[in-house]
Amino acid sequence: MELLTPKEMQQVDYQAINRLQIPGILLMEHAAHQVFSYLKEHFDGKSIYIVCGPGNNGGDGLAIARQLAMWTNCKMTVLMAADASKLTEDGMTYFTICKNIGIDLVQLTEANEDKLLEQMFLADVIVDALFGTGLTRPVMGKYKRIIEAVNQANRKIISVDIPSGIDGLTGQIQGVCVKADVTITFVRPKLGLYLYPAIEYTGEVRVVKIGIPEELVKEIDVSTFSIEKEDMQKLLPVRPIRSNKGSFGKVMTIGGSLGMSGAIALTSMAAYKVGCGTVTTVVPKCILEIMQQKLTEAMAIGLEDSNGFFSKSAANTLKTLLPNFHVVAMGPGIGRNKDVLQMLTEVLASDKPCVIDADGLYFISQVTELLKARRAPTIITPHPGEMARLVGVSIDDILNNPLKYAKEFAIKFNTITVLKLEKTVIADTSGVIYINRYGNSGLAKGGSGDTLTGIITGLLAQHVEPIEAAKLGVYLQTRSADIAKDILSEYSLMPSDVIHFLSKAFLELT
Repeated sequence: MELLTPKEMQQVDYQAINRLQIPGILLMEHAAHQVFSYLKEHFDGKSIYIVCGPGNNGGDGLAIARQLAMWTNCKMTVLMAADASKLTEDGMTYFTICKNIGIDLVQLTEANEDKLLEQMFLADVIVDALFGTGLTRPVMGKYKRIIEAVNQANRKIISVDIPSGIDGLTGQIQGVCVKADVTITFVRPKLGLYLYPAIEYTGEVRVVKIGIPEELVKEIDVSTFSIEKEDMQKLLPVRPIRSNKGSFGKVMTIGGSLGMSGAIALTSMAAYKVGCGTVTTVVPKCILEIMQQKLTEAMAIGLEDSNGFFSKSAANTLKTLLPNFHVVAMGPGIGRNKDVLQMLTEVLASDKPCVIDADGLYFISQVTELLKARRAPTIITPHPGEMARLVGVSIDDILNNPLKYAKEFAIKFNTITVLKLEKTVIADTSGVIYINRYGNSGLAKGGSGDTLTGIITGLLAQHVEPIEAAKLGVYLQTRSADIAKDILSEYSLMPSDVIHFLSKAFLELT
């Protein structure tokens, strides 16, 4: 699904109103009806407190109030946080209607502020129609106090289009922000809703239509999308009846070192679990026996080692093995021994699609020309620390600008970049960004990244297009984690549990 910036949404509105001649007040009525329908279904007969700000946002709140007054038994108060003169023309129309039909409209003043904000605590539901997606400056003064009161009231909070106080482009909080239980957003989600820290304030995001033709969205050159279940169903690899293990690809996983055998074991198991035909795990000889005990289905090969790591001569052996496989995953548990660089060089110099993770990324900065020149697809899966090292900035820089750095690296080095965050960001080599909205804190454990590497690799082996393998792989891992946490809790969720619950995520899609 497209994620629109506030400017892009303004373009859609403008085209709908000025080119297609759809009256703005009709769009406001439709938007209000979507919020009204939710309120009527869940809170009919309850006490509702609507907070209206300036501009169209206040107009939305007043249009909602009109519909609630007409078709529900709700007790309702409308707080006018700004003077009615600050409303748009459409908003002013609804203000007049609400006043004429006897809705309780109360104007906030310095004299009555404390009293009106206290009344908010008596409501069952608060509707936040204070600020919209275009807010770019800190919230101050009476508006800051209103938002603080909304949050302190501990009521059900429904935000209209976006929780007030969120920057609709960056997801940053403008000093203070409404913490919504539900955000009902119009036409498409706004980009900021899917970014940190906004994701802590949005609650459930419901995307609704308001009568704007889909064609207007399609006309915009959107470069950021969300990963949605419905889209992932279309990406599942086909599994024909007449098939054998060769039909679904041969995977080579390379990694492990003394004391770090678990990482590459997780990668190998995950690749198998998503449906590839065979997995062969390549490890230093010193842990070969351990791997054979850990892995029942996968094969294992031990290469030359030194002091618990792959030795320099292992790269020569690896070069002879690579032609026998379709896809390669490299990095989990491999360590930072300098001889890893030569093995990485052999993998990148091959014609094999590959996924590079963990310490496999440590030497990437020394082989960037190989990355640029590769004809076979390359996918990297760094966490913020690894990404910071790759591009030479601080971790804070990555956390504050994840889309920027993932996109720049993907384009510059011809590498699909999967930046693992609380909501993972995937950048295609064309510069298109995909944001995953699934997952939970149970994934914040060592081994989760190794599991993701295996999932993506296993999908690549089944001829899934590289960017689609990255998107589907991220979805399957995080959706599996969401299914598992409802049974195991986010505290007890382990990376191996995610592998186990992959079957449930697949069943949902099929």
